[in-house]
Amino acid sequence: MLNKAMTAYRLLRDGGVRNLYGHSWLRLQHLTQANRKKVSFDGCTFNLQGIVDESMRAQLFTNNYEAEERRAVARYLRRDLPVVELGGSMGVVACVTNRLLKNKKAHLVVEANPLAIPHLELNRKLNHCEFEIVNRAIAYGVNSVTFRPSSSLCGNSITADGDLPPVTVETVHLGELVHTRDFRRFNLVCDIEGLEYDLVCHESEVLKMADTIIMETHARYVGEDKLRFMMSKLQGLGFNLVEETGFVVVLRK
Repeated sequence: MLNKAMTAYRLLRDGGVRNLYGHSWLRLQHLTQANRKKVSFDGCTFNLQGIVDESMRAQLFTNNYEAEERRAVARYLRRDLPVVELGGSMGVVACVTNRLLKNKKAHLVVEANPLAIPHLELNRKLNHCEFEIVNRAIAYGVNSVTFRPSSSLCGNSITADGDLPPVTVETVHLGELVHTRDFRRFNLVCDIEGLEYDLVCHESEVLKMADTIIMETHARYVGEDKLRFMMSKLQGLGFNLVEETGFVVVLRK
């Protein structure tokens, strides 16, 4: 630990303030916090073991991971309604969301990457959450999808190859999730790396049942034209844009 602390000190001494930016800052965070096994914020605790991406770890250390989604959930979530969350990853947003709900069991967390499920389960347990985990991919016209996940849990997508061997998962539609659990009105929390465009195009009738939508948009993946079309379609379903921060939008009827 002393060697790591001295290395961090040398980074500051030799590089000055400028080294607090970019890779040097991430490296400094990694060196000074490498032995930490957990991190806590928003009243929740998250396991760090097995998180290998330095950028993701630094965001967790500095309370910046999914910060815009977390703030939107805290401010706009209808706490008396069920939640369908698409793109659970390691469960940061899921745990923060679940602790706010009146009925903590009325919360589905859908995650396509099977390698993320153990992290999601562990963080659920650490925070005494009661959400249901569904290891499925949102996709249309197929019963299953095969993709290569990334060793970084951040930004995994079924449409972009990562660095790990291929996995195959079954697909599910939002309509199936909602109807099989008899959700009449619900919050939708969505971060599925560009597939939100397909979701909006295919499931308009189900989306009409949503009260509040908190969604990370991905114009960098789908393009500005598709983003504008998607937002226009949601507006046509009766949703109003109440907040936009960075890539995260909040829509409500």
